Amino acid sequence: MTTIAPFAAGSYTATRNASQLVSLKSQLNDLTTQLSSGLTAQTYGGLGTGRSAALSAQASVSTLTGYAAVIGTAQTRAKLATTSLSQVVTVANSANAALQNGLQSTSVSGQTAKSTALNNLNAALDALNQSDGSVYLFGGRDGTTTPVLDSDTIINGTTDANGNSLDGLSTLVSQQVAADLGTAGNGRLTQATNGTTVSLSEDASARAGAPKGSFGFALNGITASNTAAFGVTQTSTVKPMSYSLDLTSQPNAGDSVTVKLGLPDGTITTVTLTAAANAQPASSATTFAIGADATATAANLSSALTSALSGAAAGPLTANATARASTDFFSASDAAGTVPRRVTVTNGEPSYTAGTTANTVVWYRGEGTGSSADARASQSFQIGTSSTVKLGAQANEAPIQSVLAGLATVALGMPTGITTPGSYAAVVAQATPLLAAANTSPSVQDIVTDFSLSAARMSAAASTNTAQQSTFQDTIDGIEQPSTEEVAAKLLDVQNRLQASYQITSTLSKLSLVNYLS
Repeated sequence: MTTIAPFAAGSYTATRNASQLVSLKSQLNDLTTQLSSGLTAQTYGGLGTGRSAALSAQASVSTLTGYAAVIGTAQTRAKLATTSLSQVVTVANSANAALQNGLQSTSVSGQTAKSTALNNLNAALDALNQSDGSVYLFGGRDGTTTPVLDSDTIINGTTDANGNSLDGLSTLVSQQVAADLGTAGNGRLTQATNGTTVSLSEDASARAGAPKGSFGFALNGITASNTAAFGVTQTSTVKPMSYSLDLTSQPNAGDSVTVKLGLPDGTITTVTLTAAANAQPASSATTFAIGADATATAANLSSALTSALSGAAAGPLTANATARASTDFFSASDAAGTVPRRVTVTNGEPSYTAGTTANTVVWYRGEGTGSSADARASQSFQIGTSSTVKLGAQANEAPIQSVLAGLATVALGMPTGITTPGSYAAVVAQATPLLAAANTSPSVQDIVTDFSLSAARMSAAASTNTAQQSTFQDTIDGIEQPSTEEVAAKLLDVQNRLQASYQITSTLSKLSLVNYLS
């Protein structure tokens, strides 16, 4: 008789029993693995319906971890930038305070002021070359090169790789001052005396609208306190302006003449000469002696005017020229395609010409010029799903340029030795508004505030991201990590059941008809 094995008597029961034993053994292995590894399954496929939620939560955790890393890097950048710019603000404020204190002294050391300003310039430039270890912070998108040159190169110039001599700021200042003072050292004015008449005329380049640029003093008017003694006539109403001052009679002691001198930047300085019975030589820039007759008095007035104009040129005009050249220099950027302009003199007439990278130092080597908003956008960091912070910065932003120009104005414009209050005050007057860019909006302090606000945003984003990450991690743990107590209880149950099955199976395997009947 032929028997089909799968359908033999008792085969189904044996197969079912074996399957149950295998299932129990598999459950035992799974529970043992869960207990030792702390994971519900070794693959996402083993998680069943929870795998989609686990994978989604895991992706969210990975994204938030990436944001946390970005925030860490960005916060370091923001802190370093804030510290560096705060240093620039501190330097500008201390320099300005020292200058204002010097105004209270009858005599002050110009050399000390120059040295202090140079040290402050060094400190500011060093702060602008700050790096976070991987990129330089103040070069915009170009973070691979130090954004600013050292102060010695900036001031004294250098020689490039091609052997070209590059002029520094000190040369540009000297050229600007020489062009403004003119060969007579009186602001390019022409003065003459004829009998009782003193005439004064400006150079054709004195007005801001001059085709080749504005140099020297412009004549903005002459007034006299005693019109009966001094007859003032404007002899030209178009450029170049000219005036004549005629002594129609002898002046009285105390009568004065005031000349308003326009500086190339549009500001005004004045010189006032007062008639005196016996003028002292030391006061030749402020008084003139009343002579024996009107002709002698006119000669004395002309001599005093010459001294006064030379003093004004050496003081306010020279300081103004220094500040203008410094401002021009720091406003230029090679990356933006511009180089500091140069002063050239042709046949005695000065004019401005464009500098080149082959003859002039360019102090800034980072990414182009632009507004503060553009600078901030040069470096953007994603700190959340729909949140970014802009932490770009450029050393050539307008407020920073002004502070550097102010420090350079003092370093290069302050006379050496013990200076007079007038010459010292002239430099202070030019440097103060430039240094004020540290705090007067738009200011360096505004940039510091930008970074501080960004740092606060990043701190808030970090807290939010941490909370979200914790929530997602709880979801993942709930799916991927079983309860230890529950697994242990199941494991004990399966062990007992498996042991009982083994015992029953073992007993049944030994059962025979003889044992059964007995």
